[in-house]
Amino acid sequence: MWNLCWFNIWKLSKPKYHQEIPLILAIVDEYVGKFDSIVFRNPKINLYALSLAVRKQENGPPGLEFGVMAAKGTDLEEQARWAVCTFIKNIQRWERTEHDGTVESYIQFLGNRWAPIGADNDPKNLNRFWIGNVTRLYQEYSI
Repeated sequence: MWNLCWFNIWKLSKPKYHQEIPLILAIVDEYVGKFDSIVFRNPKINLYALSLAVRKQENGPPGLEFGVMAAKGTDLEEQARWAVCTFIKNIQRWERTEHDGTVESYIQFLGNRWAPIGADNDPKNLNRFWIGNVTRLYQEYSI
């Protein structure tokens, strides 16, 4: 359904991250199958690229790879499942808002929920970079 720019993914990622990619993409495939009506209404949102971009941006330690606090202390697989479900749930929420239909507007919507500026768990205020970084990575990973 979606294409990826593998050159950029490899170039912009550390080798340890390369080992995670097959699992992350398999989980995206699993949830696309479960929520295909939502996904197919929004074919511009490349969940492969989004998942890889969020993983790179969050860069969390084991048990917090995607930064999903509700699944803290689990593993990459569980973190990825929570993340992909959250992306899909937020597509549904985004569809109910006024938006311009671009991927960028979805990433901004997602970022305001996923990494809100001023959050208690962000003492260094790094969330202010989340939307811009995820958008840039998404664009570099997508074809």
